[in-house]
Amino acid sequence: MKKTLGIILILIGFILVVILKMGPAKETNFLFLYGDWPLIGVALICLVPGLILYNKNR
Repeated sequence: MKKTLGIILILIGFILVVILKMGPAKETNFLFLYGDWPLIGVALICLVPGLILYNKNR
């Protein structure tokens, strides 16, 4: 269960990074309301625990 939670967190973080790399579009404009830093922070908050959970339960 922890491994799948880690994979889900990694995927969410990766999707946020891809959205950040593509830039604001009409559909994702609300994510860039306060700039890039909150989106980077949320991606890191998702990626780091996801990687830790995945590597501990591999």
